[in-house]
Amino acid sequence: MKKLYCGVDLGTSSVKTVAYDKSFYPIFKFVKEYQLQNIEENHAELNPDEVLSKTVETLKDLVIRANQESYQIQFISFSSALHSLIAVGRDYKPLTGCLTWADSRAMEFKSELENFYYKEGIYQKTGCPPHAMYMPAKILWIKKYRPELARKTAKYITIKEYILYKLTSQKMVDYSLAGAGGLMNINKLRWENKVLDFLEISSDHLGQLVDAKKQVNFNEYALDCIGADIPVIIGSGDGPLANLGSGSFQRNDYVITIGTSGAVRKFSNSPVFDKNQRTWCYMLDEDIYLPGGAINNGGLVLNWIKNNFYQELNSEDEFFIRLENALIDSPPGSNRLFFLPFLTGERSPNWESITRGIILGLGLNHGRQEIVKAAVEGIVMRIYAVYQALDEMLGEDGKIIATGGFTRSEAWLQILADILGKKVYSFQNHEASAAGAAMLGAVAVGEISDYGSIEVNFEIKSVKEPDYHNHIKYQKLFALHQKIYQKNRDIFTELQALD
Repeated sequence: MKKLYCGVDLGTSSVKTVAYDKSFYPIFKFVKEYQLQNIEENHAELNPDEVLSKTVETLKDLVIRANQESYQIQFISFSSALHSLIAVGRDYKPLTGCLTWADSRAMEFKSELENFYYKEGIYQKTGCPPHAMYMPAKILWIKKYRPELARKTAKYITIKEYILYKLTSQKMVDYSLAGAGGLMNINKLRWENKVLDFLEISSDHLGQLVDAKKQVNFNEYALDCIGADIPVIIGSGDGPLANLGSGSFQRNDYVITIGTSGAVRKFSNSPVFDKNQRTWCYMLDEDIYLPGGAINNGGLVLNWIKNNFYQELNSEDEFFIRLENALIDSPPGSNRLFFLPFLTGERSPNWESITRGIILGLGLNHGRQEIVKAAVEGIVMRIYAVYQALDEMLGEDGKIIATGGFTRSEAWLQILADILGKKVYSFQNHEASAAGAAMLGAVAVGEISDYGSIEVNFEIKSVKEPDYHNHIKYQKLFALHQKIYQKNRDIFTELQALD
């Protein structure tokens, strides 16, 4: 029978289960969507059991299709969005929803955490700056505002831990998700006691730390639901796996991903810390690190624009046509219109959850088209700010690989090339995180000896050369973009203090 390698990507808006052949060419793909629940301002949760049911549905579909076409599934390897948190009781039933990376309710604890982090050198231990996105802030919020719930909490886990527990009965967390949660010492690969003591919790409140290549088995529930006994690889986080799945490992290229959010990342053999704490350092597995930086506001800004300015459109395809036209027809700088896209606060490089969006320069000559172009330019300028910080530490070696939903737009890719002043590559129909999960799984089960031996030959979608005339203009616009941001930082604080 022909072999299949399977990667499952648990995202913020959907689960994608993709089956690959031995050359990592996608054979089957199954996607099930779910919705973020914004019950209150700054809250952004998922229903853990909805994510579970959608995941099981895709796995059922995979098994049925593989059986129909005489494929043998070698393993299922998991990718997951980073920075989630679920409080569960002793029976592992959720006491909360799944708080996602976009949930900024814990922003009030930033100053308290900053003082502690500075005093104890926590960033240099965990690779995570103090921010509402990470587990320490979220746990502080639960303890303050849900004290009864906190007393009932047996463990604080991620969405992938919940899914894997339901499918395998194992209470394990890989180094990638643990490290990106802000509770693990990435130098020593253990829970960081100083942080646990500060939060007044113990390692018993957290899962067993394991390497991403750890193999486990389905439990009876999974066997009954999915209908096949398939080895399960614990897997890693979606960001590290996106880098691996983009074929960046051999040359150590920069990978820029813009989906719901956005990120710039590059592999390293050792931890990399920024003296100004603008960036983070996560992990792929027990040996490989991933310094990088992320922005909160990527495609979700475009969703906001679509929902508020293009209600008459009937499909996503129609909106993308309008988007492409707006990006092509409007000049660089959108006729002097600036859109600082902080609709859900900011991560790298300034880590300010209270930051909010700004549209500046709006005049009677501007319409939807210029607002769309300004929004996309604003997103890419935030990516550029992160890229600059990483470039100071890691250098410019390696090319730029673009992944994520934004690669659907040729014009958006060109704006990225123009603002960075770098050649940008993208691949055809490529789910980078799912592909990375499949690659990691192939190494875990011995199908491939190591990551460096993986040969990829992805179909190139496009290569964008920067227009240097536009790049020079964007350099001036970026300097003004940064000035607008800096001059409004105090105002964000005053806004947050309003009743």
